[in-house]
Amino acid sequence: MKRLIPVLLLLLGLSAPAWGQTWYYNVDEEMQISPETIDFNPTTSDLLCAALLGPPGTGGEVSVSNVTLPPGCPDSPPVVVWGVNPDSGETVYAALIRVKFWGEKRYTNSRYGVNALIQVLQDNYGLNIEASGDLNKADAQFLPPLTTPPVDSPPAATTGWYTWRDSQLVSVDEPEVSDEENHWILDDTCWNLYRDNCWSAVLTWALPVRLVVHGGENGDYQITVTPDKFDTKTADTLSVSGGRLVHPRVVPYTR
Repeated sequence: MKRLIPVLLLLLGLSAPAWGQTWYYNVDEEMQISPETIDFNPTTSDLLCAALLGPPGTGGEVSVSNVTLPPGCPDSPPVVVWGVNPDSGETVYAALIRVKFWGEKRYTNSRYGVNALIQVLQDNYGLNIEASGDLNKADAQFLPPLTTPPVDSPPAATTGWYTWRDSQLVSVDEPEVSDEENHWILDDTCWNLYRDNCWSAVLTWALPVRLVVHGGENGDYQITVTPDKFDTKTADTLSVSGGRLVHPRVVPYTR
């Protein structure tokens, strides 16, 4: 029996998943969202349109066949109000989320580079996003997944929008990639994270946001959006390397 124990432990060690590729993202000043706070300012016309059309989904929509809708009203619900950046006063259709990542080897490496990272993020990860503000007073919504910027006009999608909760895990799609740079092993970050050469790049996504008005709202509304961390969408994330199951990981670090 004693002879079987080392053999069993060896077999368990060989079959157990190992840690594979690991990418890090900076959770300090280099994980940003813009604008962080979004204002929604329904006009009198917006509220009138929503009241005439009736709140969507209740089964009690008003027939507008004999009603002349004010100019600018949609033909049917919902009545949508787009956000405003309170700092610039500009209309915003999406919030931009910017994250700096670090990876092993070189930026173009097929296994450790940025394209491999993006694939792992798309397949297995989502970004936890927290929201606060007038969430219980108005129907503020977002459109997943995180998408490629820019979103400089109203999204065409009429379905697939979700109402904000305090926290939600949002899937990611293809980002905009910028600030790509290869670093040598003696770079402090490369040495601390990998003991190897490494690369860094900034990935930027857009998250479309809007307010749906149902006709009973009063005043203006505001939400604040905060990115938290990347989490796996499934119970386990595995790939195969050298005949062994490995876990590709995307984890935070603080300088």
